[in-house]
Amino acid sequence: SQIALNELLRNQRDLISAQSEVASGKKATDLKGLGSQLGTLSAARALAARNDGYLAAAQETSSRLAAQDLALGEVAGAADDLRQAVTDAIALDSGTTLMQRLGAAFDRALGGLNTKFAGRALFGGSKVDSPPVNISTLDALGSAASAASIFTNTKVKATAQIDNGPPVTVGFLADDIGTGLMSAIKSIKDYNDSASGPFGAKLTTAQKSFLQSTLAGIISASEALNTQLASNGLLQNRVEQAQKRGEDQKLLLTNVIGGIEDADIATAATHLQQAQTAVEASARTFSLLRNLSLLNFLR
Repeated sequence: SQIALNELLRNQRDLISAQSEVASGKKATDLKGLGSQLGTLSAARALAARNDGYLAAAQETSSRLAAQDLALGEVAGAADDLRQAVTDAIALDSGTTLMQRLGAAFDRALGGLNTKFAGRALFGGSKVDSPPVNISTLDALGSAASAASIFTNTKVKATAQIDNGPPVTVGFLADDIGTGLMSAIKSIKDYNDSASGPFGAKLTTAQKSFLQSTLAGIISASEALNTQLASNGLLQNRVEQAQKRGEDQKLLLTNVIGGIEDADIATAATHLQQAQTAVEASARTFSLLRNLSLLNFLR
């Protein structure tokens, strides 16, 4: 009967294991139960954790680049506004609205350059706790020593680790973006405030000639801004591809880990049924042998 008892206990352990497998959907309740596959599982989990980190960084970077696209678009739009204002003044031979439109272009450019992302200056380099342009009015720009002097950003561009390759430079700097445009705006402001100004209802020959000379700088600034917009777009495409690769990797690793950890429910249910049958049979055998032993003892 000791043999029968041992068999009953073994079958009961198998039943408990089968019940746990069906209930949890896992092949084992602890890592030791995975045996030789433990090393593969550990490696897959480490890769999955690292890949999740890359995906999180890529998502944040994607959001940053979207914000940069809007901000760069504002600065580029300001350059287009300025070019149109100067072109109109020349064509109409009138500066009646020029300074008003110059102020609007300045405000639009300033808003784009001082854009924040997640509460931090987007174009400030490593200086993220204050705006990278340290003035707020067109008059302050006119009083500045130079357009370059209004920028306080550092030269450290933001980077992101979006995959297992080298970090990707994703940041732009306010002075790189805005110096050309702010220089053009300042030159018109300074001229208007000089003895040659202000621009009135009828442009003088000198004023018209001056405005014509500024167009080349405005166009150059506009083209540079459009190039930066395109560069940001290329970065967006790169991050999007990294996200796709990361999602594919996540699916692959999930399948690998699941293949090691997860139970085949149909097979597990069969094992459970077999274990239940074995326990019932063992219990009957043990009970029969115990009764026979008792009968022999009574005789």
